[in-house]
Amino acid sequence: MTPAGVRRLRDELDELVRQHRPRLLEVINRLNREGAGQTDATYRDTRKSLQRLESRIAFLAGRLAITEEIDPLKQDSDTVSFGATVCVQPGEGPQKIYRIVGIDEADIQRGHISWASPLAHALLNSRPGDVVKMHTPAGEQELEIVEVYYREIC
Repeated sequence: MTPAGVRRLRDELDELVRQHRPRLLEVINRLNREGAGQTDATYRDTRKSLQRLESRIAFLAGRLAITEEIDPLKQDSDTVSFGATVCVQPGEGPQKIYRIVGIDEADIQRGHISWASPLAHALLNSRPGDVVKMHTPAGEQELEIVEVYYREIC
């Protein structure tokens, strides 16, 4: 995962643990003090919210525990690998720019594609001037690699 992706996950985890969890626990404690039982709708809803929050916290903590951080700025190559920004020329239409990022960072609207995606697999290990083939629902598409560079991914 890129450093920016790791930061986003850590920031989310920190916010959930330091802000959201204490708020929900305070509501539950207040309802307990007021004698609200498990039949109280607010109590049940708050407990469910806390369970969802705890699941998200566990997911983020687990994800961060297995994440390898790779800084695109430390890559020195004209070959496409993780963290690359790749400018491609499809057979028809305008050039497109893709950034190869971690699974949790993928956002096709921003041109951020997961390293595990079919498009990234087609691009990996290619160099400027190479033509790669990618299988799409519309059929096989050729993409010419125009430029490969490494920069910070936000």
